[in-house]
Amino acid sequence: MTFEQLRAFQMVAAIGSFRGAGEGLRLSQPAVSKQIKALETELGERLIERGKSAQLTAAGMALLRHVENFARMLAAAKEEIADLRELRGGHLSVGATHSIATYILPGLIETYKARYPKVNLRIEAGWSPQITGRLVTYDLDLGLVMIPSPKLAGFPQLIFVPFAMADLVFVASPDHLLTKKGKLTWNDLKDASWILNQEGCQFRAYIEKRLKERGRPLKVEVEVIGLELQKKLTQLGLGISLLPKKLVATELRQGALKALTVKGTKLQSYSCLVFRKDKYIHSAMKAFLKLLEDTFNVACSLNHQAIQPRLARNIG
Repeated sequence: MTFEQLRAFQMVAAIGSFRGAGEGLRLSQPAVSKQIKALETELGERLIERGKSAQLTAAGMALLRHVENFARMLAAAKEEIADLRELRGGHLSVGATHSIATYILPGLIETYKARYPKVNLRIEAGWSPQITGRLVTYDLDLGLVMIPSPKLAGFPQLIFVPFAMADLVFVASPDHLLTKKGKLTWNDLKDASWILNQEGCQFRAYIEKRLKERGRPLKVEVEVIGLELQKKLTQLGLGISLLPKKLVATELRQGALKALTVKGTKLQSYSCLVFRKDKYIHSAMKAFLKLLEDTFNVACSLNHQAIQPRLARNIG
């Protein structure tokens, strides 16, 4: 049973003539007769009584009800797909690390919803490994993660596209003992108390690794979620922190915080767009990618030769 056979049957039923159906379908009368005969053979029932006019049998009437239902569903599917293509509907799920969800995502969401109010958005915040894990299992369309390098190891299924970069700095309150030492080494940090994000944060994991190499556990004085809170608690002298330099620029300039220089260590954070290599880039995703390009002026990054072929296949 084929779509062409069902369409020919519906046309014959509507017009009451094999010849008229053929004219409507731009087929010859024998071609229409052949399609109807094939249907009758497959179903084992006569569907149309041939005579001066084509009259449906009881079996034909039963089939016609289903064919008409199918035609309505097909028309509805075409309309829904057109809506998705033109962003009059659809869904987009985005996962973002906590800092991106706080500082970057609100503005993107505001612009996106102003442009495409009918697209349903689902936003989830978490740590980078959680977001990337959800992308691997197709639970999210896109991820926005902040990580210490342009790519997170252990996820060969994913593409990472950096769209922003920031310098990081170790900071402490002005009266902290470590601020008196000048250049520090990681040995100087072995017994330090820290104000850090909760487990799952990639930068906390980096600090923990460096201390473990020196036989010391990480001593977290206060666990937080949120860079502003982390900054305030550091100003109070409760421990040292690793924070974006731009975030603490005013405090450093005013002397409310002091930067700690750790010999041989220069850290940066990379804000990255992440998606599966085999992910179909639907219209709602394309619109978000375009917004990201426009906002961060990253057309060159998004078309970098290392990822451009994949993006071309998915977005084009």
